[in-house]
Amino acid sequence: MYIEYIEKNFKPTVKELELLNSKEIIELYQYIQQQGGFIKYYSQQYNKFQSQDNNEILNLFHKYLLNYELKSLNIDGQYLQRCAYVEFDKAINCFTQSPEKWIKDQIILWSLPNDVINKLNKNLFTFQDMSKNHKNYGMDIRAQNPLIDTTEAKDENFFQAFTMTVKQYKDYAEDPKTFFKNNPNYKKDKVYQAVNVDMEKWKDEIHRLFDFFPNFFSINNGLNYLRQNCKGANVPEIYMRVQNCWIGGQQDFQGLSQININHGPGDCVWTIIDANHVDKLFNIMPDLYLKEGRWYVNIVYFLQNKIPVKQIIQKQGDILIIGPGCFFQAKNIGNSIHTSFNFLMMDDFSLQQIYIRQIKNDHYKFQSVIAIRNLFLDIYIHEKLCILKEFLNYFIDEELQRQLSKKHISHFELSKSSKDVLICAKCQKEIFIFFQYIKDWVIYCPDCYVDDQDVVYMKYNIIQLKCLIQADTIECSKLLCSNYVGESKCKLKQQLKLLMQLLTEENTTILESRQFLDEFIVGLNIESSNSHNQQNGSSVDFGYNEKNQIKKIKEKITMMKLQHDKLKKHKQQYDNHSELQVIKYIQKTKRRILN
Repeated sequence: MYIEYIEKNFKPTVKELELLNSKEIIELYQYIQQQGGFIKYYSQQYNKFQSQDNNEILNLFHKYLLNYELKSLNIDGQYLQRCAYVEFDKAINCFTQSPEKWIKDQIILWSLPNDVINKLNKNLFTFQDMSKNHKNYGMDIRAQNPLIDTTEAKDENFFQAFTMTVKQYKDYAEDPKTFFKNNPNYKKDKVYQAVNVDMEKWKDEIHRLFDFFPNFFSINNGLNYLRQNCKGANVPEIYMRVQNCWIGGQQDFQGLSQININHGPGDCVWTIIDANHVDKLFNIMPDLYLKEGRWYVNIVYFLQNKIPVKQIIQKQGDILIIGPGCFFQAKNIGNSIHTSFNFLMMDDFSLQQIYIRQIKNDHYKFQSVIAIRNLFLDIYIHEKLCILKEFLNYFIDEELQRQLSKKHISHFELSKSSKDVLICAKCQKEIFIFFQYIKDWVIYCPDCYVDDQDVVYMKYNIIQLKCLIQADTIECSKLLCSNYVGESKCKLKQQLKLLMQLLTEENTTILESRQFLDEFIVGLNIESSNSHNQQNGSSVDFGYNEKNQIKKIKEKITMMKLQHDKLKKHKQQYDNHSELQVIKYIQKTKRRILN
C-alpha cells in the first residue's frame, strides 16, 4: 500500500520498515483514514497516540505516513501539535479555581454536556429563535469564495457585500436554493456570513451567556478597567456562518485572549498558531498584518513551512479559549452560530502580547479598537503590575518625542477630559496625552496636527504622569480614576457605590443600571476640576488629599440620604410616580448638592 512510496522517496531504517509492514500499523492507518485522516484523528481529544508507549508509531506517521496520505514530500508531522482539553471530571475547577491554575496552555477546548448547551441555547441561540426574537435586525454580510486556499488577499475571495436581516439569513442557511432563486443579486458560487453582529442591546442573550460562565470571565478580567464598553471585546458579538464560510488568518486586533462558543448545530475547524511562533509566520509573510482576515490556507501550508500549528474541531457546545497573541483561522464544516468576546488575564505574558500587538498597530497606523494606553494606565494605578511600568514609560516617552518633533511652537493647556476616551477624528487612533481641539469634539492626535493651531491640550500633565509611574505607592484619585465598566479595585468607585443604598427595593431596575453612578461620578469630576482650577489655573494636583476626598464623598452621601428620606415620604403620598420621575428627582437632588 504505502511501502513502495516510502522506500522510493525516503530512507527508512530496517526496524521502521518492519513496523510499517506490520498488520498493526496497516490496520491503524486504514482506521485513521476512515476517521478523516491523520491530522483530524490526531487532533481529537482522545486517540491512540496519547500514550507515551505509542511514540514510536507516532513517529512513523510524522515522518512517512502523513506525507503518503497527503502525497507531499516536504511535510514534517512533528510540527502538528494538539490543543489542551478540559477533562469532564476537572471542569469544576474552571468554576472554583482562579484562571492561573487551570489555563496553562494557549489553546484550550472545553466541551459542555448536551443538556447544558441545550439550556444555554434554549429560545435564544438557534437560527429559528434568533429569527423570531430579532426578525428585522440588520447585519453586515461578507461574501467569500468557499474554495479559497491561498495566502493572497484577493478582493474576489473576500468582500463586504450586502446587509441582511436575521430572518433573511435564517432563510439562506436553511434553504439556499430557494434563497438564491428569490434573491438574484446574491451569487451562487459565493458563501455569505454575518459578521460582528452587535449584541449590546440583546440583553437576554448577554445575561444568558454570562450566567453560564465562570465568574473569572467577568470579575478577574483586566477589561473591567475599560472606560467605556467596546463591542466584541467586553460586549459579545454574534457570527452566523454556513458551510464553507471562513475566518481569514489573523491575530486578535489588540492581542487579547478570546472566548468563542459554538452554539451549533454544525462544526467548525480551527487552525491556530501559538503566540510564540507567530514571528515564524511573519518571516515568510512580511505583509501578514496588512491582509489580516482576508486569506485562508490549508493547514498543510504551515506544516510545509515548519511552523508549529494546531487543528481543533469545535463542535456544538464547545468553548474555545484562544490565548493572547495567537494567530488563528477557521472554516465551517456545517451551519453554525457563534458568540465571541475577549478577556484579559493580567499576567505578564498576556500584557506583553497586547503591548507587542499595539506596537504593530502603531507601525501600520491601524485605527484603535481599544484605548490600550489608557487601559494600561488604569490597570497600573489599581493593580500595581510591574511590567506595565516599562510599557507606560515607553508610551509616555514616545508621546513626548512626537510632540517635541513638531516645528510649530505651541501653548499647552491641561484638558478636563482626562477620563474620556478620545479618538483622533482623522486617523481614528487613540489619544493618550497630547491633542488638538478643532471643533465640537473634532480632535486630532499629534500625527494629524493642524499647523496653524497655537494651543495643544493635554489629557494628563506629562511630568506629573511620569512621577506617578515611578511612585512606590499610588492612591485612587478623582483626577485619574474613572467609572470603569466592570468590577475593579478602585476605592473611589467603591465609595460611590454606597450611593446605591439610597435606592429603595422598588427601584431595582435603577439599581442594576450604571446610569445613576455614571452621572454622579461625572458630577464629582466636574466639581473637582472646577474647584481645583479656581485655585491653580489649569494645572493638576496629583497630591490631592485623600482624607478630604473621602470626607467630601461621605458628606455628599449623608446629604443624599436626607434627600432620600424626603423622597420616600414623597413616594408614599404619590404611589403613581413613574420610575422616570424618580430618576429625574434623584438627578435634580444630586445637582443641587454638587452646586
